[in-house]
Amino acid sequence: MADRRRLSPEDRRNELLALGAEVFGQRPYDEVRIDEIAERAGVSRALMYHYFPDKRAFFAAVVRNEGEKLFEATNTPPDADASLFEQLKAGVLEYLRYDEAHPHGAWAAYMGMGRSDPVLRGIDDVDNDRQANRIMTRLLDAMGEVDSKLERDLRVLVYGWLSFTFEMCRQRIIDPSIDADYVADSCAHALLDAVARVPGVPTLR
Repeated sequence: MADRRRLSPEDRRNELLALGAEVFGQRPYDEVRIDEIAERAGVSRALMYHYFPDKRAFFAAVVRNEGEKLFEATNTPPDADASLFEQLKAGVLEYLRYDEAHPHGAWAAYMGMGRSDPVLRGIDDVDNDRQANRIMTRLLDAMGEVDSKLERDLRVLVYGWLSFTFEMCRQRIIDPSIDADYVADSCAHALLDAVARVPGVPTLR
């Protein structure tokens, strides 16, 4: 067991989450043991369960934590001098940079996406809602006022685009030789091309 270090409860929890992201990002869920995490962190099994009641709860906390960090890393303010395409592309590039800097954590977060587990599904829904709201704000700012039906159609499109973009980014984690600029450019074009085909959509300002 590693040497014990005095940490605040918050710092200890964050350390365990970071270690969990590394381990879950390297191996399948079923191969990871809570005892292993505790041993590598230099804490007792009892302390591990004090923070997380079971492995499922621990994995959910890891996925939630990685999603929070990714959202914050990509939460860049709107650039009035940049076109909507440039802003979208810049946002995707921020995702890719985060993945490059935190490959194991990013992979652990991607593993949580689309699972049937209701807890993990709930985390994914929160993350998708926040990202969709951010993108919808940018789109509506560029369009001006639209009616409720058009706004609904655009929102459905944005959710579909998020799935497409997440998968493009996931593929680049699998194969880092894929050019980041190509991924970001493709994703930005995909959304704007799809938006332009929505019936009744106004010209983007």
